[in-house]
Amino acid sequence: MRKLTEYPILSLKERDRRWALTRKEMAARGLDALVLFGWPSMWDFNIANARYLCPIGGNAENNVLVFPLEGEPTSFIYSPVFTDYWKGAQNWVADVRPRKGTFGDSVVGRLNELKLTKGKVGIDGLAGPLDPDGWTPHSSFTRIKDSLPGVELVNLQDMMEKLRVIKSDEEIAALDKAAKLGDLMLSTCRDVARPGVKECEVYAAMMHTMLANGGEEPTLFLFAADKHPYPHPFRVPTTRPLEKGDMIICEMHPKFGGYYTHVERTFCLGEPEPRYLDIYEACLAAYREGLALFKPGTKISSAMNAVRDVITGSGFGICEAGIHGHGLASLEYPRYRHHALGADEGALKAIGDEFRPGMVFAMNIDLFDPKWHNGETGCVFAETITITQDGARRMHSFSTDFQKLPV
Repeated sequence: MRKLTEYPILSLKERDRRWALTRKEMAARGLDALVLFGWPSMWDFNIANARYLCPIGGNAENNVLVFPLEGEPTSFIYSPVFTDYWKGAQNWVADVRPRKGTFGDSVVGRLNELKLTKGKVGIDGLAGPLDPDGWTPHSSFTRIKDSLPGVELVNLQDMMEKLRVIKSDEEIAALDKAAKLGDLMLSTCRDVARPGVKECEVYAAMMHTMLANGGEEPTLFLFAADKHPYPHPFRVPTTRPLEKGDMIICEMHPKFGGYYTHVERTFCLGEPEPRYLDIYEACLAAYREGLALFKPGTKISSAMNAVRDVITGSGFGICEAGIHGHGLASLEYPRYRHHALGADEGALKAIGDEFRPGMVFAMNIDLFDPKWHNGETGCVFAETITITQDGARRMHSFSTDFQKLPV
């Protein structure tokens, strides 16, 4: 079996940087090992912590990682039929094993091998500021706890997510590639969506474009088409043929090597109703305000409140408007979303209320007119942005214009 050298993996230098950063934090917290439950749920977002230290993931693969303070880490994957492939597809972690029994059993066995029958072991996915539900299976946690009574299991909360906030140059390069995939997907929608073409055919063509150009499944891709679609995309395209006058709104997280960007656009087959153009222009005005204000040292809250004021001053309503971090997952730090400030209350306290170079986040602005169609339709717009040493850089290059398609 050949080595899968074309599989997108970052350098060993990048691996060593991450491992050193993580182990420094582990030592500061008195942790002897981490157990990171890379669980392929929420479009693979919940594998991000494990994938940050061991680049196994994609196509809904499990990556349950035992990462000791000293010694070699071990990744447990779902099935023995994939083991040799993963050993050949990446060079960060040599010890790749299929689960033996349950994942909980596998973790217990490895901790015993490491003679970690006492001490402190940190576990992610037990609920924290960014994910109050968590994702680590209760049965796995219970199995570890009952089998190793001398081990203190510690909820990592958002330890790993904080380490992932500032992206390296290699990570930003991967995100740039994901952004290019998003641009190609939007171009496909522009070129394929016509009266008589089914919604699902447009969606499939866009997804084909991402995969055929090196993208990775699973990923988030929301799509809605109607004369007056709700002001946020739906999860599932239908088999209905498109018609003249239909609006298309879509949100994609194009994904390359595990890294997601976020882009949204609004299309119309033919000439849109004029109010849609007004709503879309309000989206762009808010976006331009943010792009001008996002600079290192600027307060996140102040910049985003200025964005909000542009929207409310124009008389439009917010379906969604805010920023959220992107990398090996969506909804990372930094987070400040006007439609979900209650959920994001602790986000600024966790990482500080200022933009820093190396942050990457999506800015999405989905608006409606509360006095038009009962506020039940609108436009969407989003871009992925990275903070540089002197400002903000948009990572996508597709036109920001409202997309009027020929009929």
